[in-house]
This record gives sequence, structure tokens and C-alpha cells, in this order.
Amino acid sequence: MNDADLVLRHGVVYTAEPGRPWARGIAVRDGVITDVVDDDAADHVGPRTRVFDLDGAMALPGFIDTHSHYVDGPQIAGGIAVNTAETVDELVAMLHADAATTDAPIVRGFGWRSHLFPNGPHHRLLDDVYGHRPAVLMEINAHSVWANSAALHHAGITRDTPDPQPGYAEYIRDPDGELTGWVTEDAAHDLLHRLVPATVDQARRDVAAFTARYSAAGLTTVFDAGVFELDETAGYTMLTELDKAGALPQRIFGSHVANRDAGDPVAALGTLARRFNSGHVQVRTMKIFVDGVTEGHTSAYLEPYTDRPDDTGPLALDERHVVELAVATDRAGFQCHFHALGDRAVRVALDAIAAARASNGPSGIRHVICHAHVVAPEDLPRFRRLNTVYQTSGQWIESDPFHEVMVRRLGERADRQFPLRTATEMGVTVTLGADFPATSYVSTYEPLVQIESAVTRRPVGRPEAPPLPPESECLPLGTAINAMTIAAAHQLGEEERLGSLRPGKLADLVVLDRDLFALPPHLIHQTGVLLTVRGGDIIHDAGSITEE
Repeated sequence: MNDADLVLRHGVVYTAEPGRPWARGIAVRDGVITDVVDDDAADHVGPRTRVFDLDGAMALPGFIDTHSHYVDGPQIAGGIAVNTAETVDELVAMLHADAATTDAPIVRGFGWRSHLFPNGPHHRLLDDVYGHRPAVLMEINAHSVWANSAALHHAGITRDTPDPQPGYAEYIRDPDGELTGWVTEDAAHDLLHRLVPATVDQARRDVAAFTARYSAAGLTTVFDAGVFELDETAGYTMLTELDKAGALPQRIFGSHVANRDAGDPVAALGTLARRFNSGHVQVRTMKIFVDGVTEGHTSAYLEPYTDRPDDTGPLALDERHVVELAVATDRAGFQCHFHALGDRAVRVALDAIAAARASNGPSGIRHVICHAHVVAPEDLPRFRRLNTVYQTSGQWIESDPFHEVMVRRLGERADRQFPLRTATEMGVTVTLGADFPATSYVSTYEPLVQIESAVTRRPVGRPEAPPLPPESECLPLGTAINAMTIAAAHQLGEEERLGSLRPGKLADLVVLDRDLFALPPHLIHQTGVLLTVRGGDIIHDAGSITEE
């Protein structure tokens, strides 16, 4: 009667349970953890039990990405990838190589790094490479695109085309009014959709091709922070179909993007929540863009940009609308997930959550503010008081060339980004998610890259590099792991089922080839994922663990 389906033993087991953080083995039956043991788990082994001898390898809860783009990511990252170009010359060489070897009628690409064009790119460079062939490349942050003249013409955009949202979603122009080819925010996504509209069939192929990579990185659960390439219903239907076919190895928690809804966003979210509520695909979160990105001057700050002394940056929605959305979403029993980079946007989001608490009472819903590059010191304690999660991306927290852009935009404020350790010491729940493929410099979906960067505040594998200031905000390793396990489950409201290893929880776990706590921090990203298990099913096996 005690026979397990799966036993892992003789390992270093980090449970993420505060009362019992360490063990030696785990027993699993019917997809649920039945025991966490300090011995060889012999009492749980029967004739049909699969037994893996970890031989000192490290087991821990399956990684939970609390902000990524599971549906869109593989498509956004499609086409020519230029996200490794360190200089404009490298970028141009990549583009010329692409132009010489591909004959796509419309060129699509992803990943030009923001620091290469401090004042934005210009269509002339793309014109020189692609001539009359339309070409459009998404910035690595996924908040703007760079288009050549042919692409603008193909989409019917001229110097007389009005900006969809002046100051935020714009067709950037030269001083004489001519289009530069740099297109920001919603105008960028609209241009992309006009030129290369996404299809469900292509999305299905792209997502299916990526799932094994996610599993091999140790991911068992992902929060999808917005579907933009497809209609949301079509995107989540596609995931549900993959799940029914046994081809969806991750648990997906989805969202509805309020800013793209011209009707009643709360009613629309309710419809999605009723339709998508399976064990592996659920939608119950409202995504609200409060601002944009600092590099494009579309983030909202309390003080002006250093390089634009008369500009504090726009809000994507006016404050009244943000408050109304938060109150209505909370009243309906759903979570808000606020995109807010600048300190003014963070304050607007906190004010909206405070209004929801005042109007609806303490619902217990964990609202989330994501990214939060800069937070006013007086606002940081409000996260805990308002039961609000501070969510951001680990690989952004490093001293790479993008930091030069932030210094140019923000001056000394750039040296007080991501006060994560202070937040956790105040009792704030901090979580990490890759936002794949969008990023500031390093595009990745790998949790171990995020964890290392959050611990060191340096580029991965470079202990000699200066840290992103302030170094005092480096997260302890256990806290960084928790940010992608038990704290992440808390963000999703799933801490009773996911996020730690204890009897009664779902058997989502990962096995690594070394003990992270015994490593120099700059080697964390090199750690191999040997085994990934979701609900007791092995979704990745590197073939390196002995099965007895």
C-alpha cells in the first residue's frame, strides 16, 4: 500500500519548506509527493517503483517562471536573431548575411540591443541592407520595432499618419517630420501584425518546438503575461489542444491584457476564466500596462529624465482608469498584474491596489507589480502592507551595456535599481520571471541564469565584472531560489499545491547535477538539469541518473 510510483534517493534535497529545508529523498504516488525522507526510502519501493539514485545530485521544487510569454515567445524570437550583436558593425554584418542567404518577401527579426542606438535606429541602415524588401526588427525589449522604408510603405504609414497615442505609441520622426522607422509600444505591434500576421498553425508549431527546451531548463510552471501575436482565445485554445494531445509539459497560468480591450476587460477576463480552467491551462489574471520602457522614454517617473529635463514620461493609461480597473478586477475575484517600470508607474499601481483594498476589503488576492526597475524608497514598504508581490526578471539585474542606457536616461537613479534584498527583508514577496524573449540585454528562459544574476548582480560567469549597484541588494541564494519556487507559487495563489517539496503537494521537481549551495555563485548558470518532473511525470531526462 505504501509503494511509490517514483522514488528519488541519496540526493541533496532542498525542499523550500522553512520548517524542514533539507532532506535526502522523495517518494511520489499518483502525481503527488507522499513522503520526503532522510533515509533511502526503502519503505516506499515496490516491484513497480521507478527508483533513481541521485548519488549526491541536488533535487529542488520545479522552477516557476512568474512572468514570461509562453504563447508569443517562440514567435517573437523568430526570424533573424540579432540579439547577440554587441556593436552596430556586428549587427550590420548579421543583416547583410541574412539578406544574402534568405529570400523571404518580408524580413522579420528580433533582438537589436537598445544600447546600440541611444537615440533610436533609422530606416536608412535597413534600406541599405534590404533595399525594396520590407524589413521589420523588434527591439530586444519587445516594446518597439525598427522598420525600413519599404516596410512603412507596405503598411501604409506615412509622415502624415497620426500617432496612435502621442508620447507613448508613436511613429518617431526626424526634426523635419520625416519618419525614422523607429516605432514604439502599441504602434509597433500593430505594424508587425500588418506585415506578418501570426497564425495559429505557426504558433502551435513554434510552441511545440520550444516545450522541450523549457523542460530541459527545469521549468514546470509558467505565468503567461500577455498574448499579443494571436487573439487571446485562440492562443489559450491552442495550448489546451496541445495539453489534450499530451504535448504541453508545463502548467500555464494566463492573463487578459486590459490595454488592448476596447470593451469591458473584467467581463472578458471572466469569459476566459470560465473557458480556461483546466489543471494545466488557467486564465485568471488581468495584465495592466501602467507605462512602457525607460530606453524609449515611455516609462513614467516622479522626476524628469536626465536627458529630457522637461519629460517625466507618459502613463499608458490615465490614473483614474488604472484605479477603476484595479477596483473592478479585484471585486470580481481576479488578480491584477501591473507592468510598471518607473517609480511613478509603481506608485500609480500601488495607489490603485490601495483603492481596491479600500473599496472591496481585504480580499486576500495577491496583486503583482512587475519589472519595477526603480521604486521610491517610501513606496517599498507599501508592497507588504498591500499584500502585493514585487516581480522582476533576474537576468536584467546585471552590469551590462544596457546599464549605460539607464544612466543616460536616469542619472543617479540608475544606481538604485531593483532593491530586492531590502524588499525581502521588509517581508515583501519577491519573484523572478524571464519575460522571455523580452529583456534588457540577455534574452533567456533559463531559471538558473536568472538566479545567478539576482545573487551576483553581475553578468553570468563573470565574477571580475563590477556588480549592478547597489551591491548590497544582491539576493541570498536561498531567497533567489525561493523567488522561482515557493514565492512564485504564492504569487499564483498555488502555494498549497506547488512551489515546495512536502507530502500532499504535486510532484513538480527538478534534479541538478550539483549542489547550488556548494558552488561559487558565478558557476550557477553552468549547472546541468538532469531530470524534470511535473505531476510525477518525467518531462526531461538527460540520461545521467542511474535508474535502479
